[in-house]
Amino acid sequence: MPFGKKIDGSGRRRAAREEVALAGSAMSMRWSRPVIVTDVSARGAKLEGQDLNRLDPEVLLRVGNVDFFASIAWARWKECGISFDEPLTRGMIAHIKREGDWATVMGVAA
Repeated sequence: MPFGKKIDGSGRRRAAREEVALAGSAMSMRWSRPVIVTDVSARGAKLEGQDLNRLDPEVLLRVGNVDFFASIAWARWKECGISFDEPLTRGMIAHIKREGDWATVMGVAA
């Protein structure tokens, strides 16, 4: 099922997604994986990385200095969709976009 489609197949997303490229980490009780957040909305995000299908159903996503509890909605080997336990505010989305920006992560932000 493509990311963001409802289970009933209607294809209507609950929240608009923003395409991003943010550095992050997805952690579960048994695994931790570096990830790239490729899109984000108030209710969820799409992650890309290696072996994401090995993560437990409940994860902690870290982007910059912020952590979010989430559940895996779907997973394939190199990508997965997550649903945040608590919806993100617009301000929080703007914050993680700054914190997870590659220039900031690499310490070369102006």
